[in-house]
Amino acid sequence: MEHLTHKGLVIRETDFGDNDRYISVLTEEGRRIEVLCKGVRRRGGRMMNAVRLFCYSELTLYQGRGGKYTLQQADLIASFWGVTESMETYALCCYLAELTGHMTDTEEDSPAAARLLLYALHALAEQKRDRLTVKAAFELRLMAESGYEPEVSRCSVCGEPLGNSPWFSPRDGVCRCASCAERLGAPGYVRLIPATFSAIRHILTQELPRVYAFALSGPARVQLAQVCEAYALCRAERGFDSLTFYRSLEPEGAISPTFGAKT
Repeated sequence: MEHLTHKGLVIRETDFGDNDRYISVLTEEGRRIEVLCKGVRRRGGRMMNAVRLFCYSELTLYQGRGGKYTLQQADLIASFWGVTESMETYALCCYLAELTGHMTDTEEDSPAAARLLLYALHALAEQKRDRLTVKAAFELRLMAESGYEPEVSRCSVCGEPLGNSPWFSPRDGVCRCASCAERLGAPGYVRLIPATFSAIRHILTQELPRVYAFALSGPARVQLAQVCEAYALCRAERGFDSLTFYRSLEPEGAISPTFGAKT
């Protein structure tokens, strides 16, 4: 039994009783922890604003039996509540938080995941980047940082460099060059537009602060969104209610039933 201090982002909140709240926190080390916040919802509660969704705070916690955490003190460092100014942006951020919670662990650190989510929230709160491309970049890079980086440097069949418009499999995370796709077919693969392929390589190779520093328009923008979402859902092996809600508000870029079906 001990007191610990963590800096972390609130990625989920659940109110219960008259005054209490459970929160899921992604620490700066990228570890997911669950915290009981007793009495924080009382009128005039001094810690209320530090334990809201999308708040980055310094938390003093009491760790009791079974490793369970109870909040002792909370001091707000930064709030990303600017994302609530748009329902579409808020819904997207809820999905990014839910996806991050699913891909992170209570036992292992993943600092890159924490930084990636903070950069995404900052970009969306400040309206500095297009929502659809932020979503795509986050999904793809989070999978890579979680150990599921796709192979986009060489053809999975012949091993040769891919050129600028390869075929990509969202299910398997590999590519076929144009020659091998023509010779063997490419069921379940998508022929990438050159701009889409360039954006994918940018997302996978740039330092984290630069992951969202690109722009796409037209068909390449939509294709990138479809490819990255399909890849993330294959790796996560589940759907997300928050994604369904986001799609209902902003269906642009949603995966069609025929996506990747043509050879």
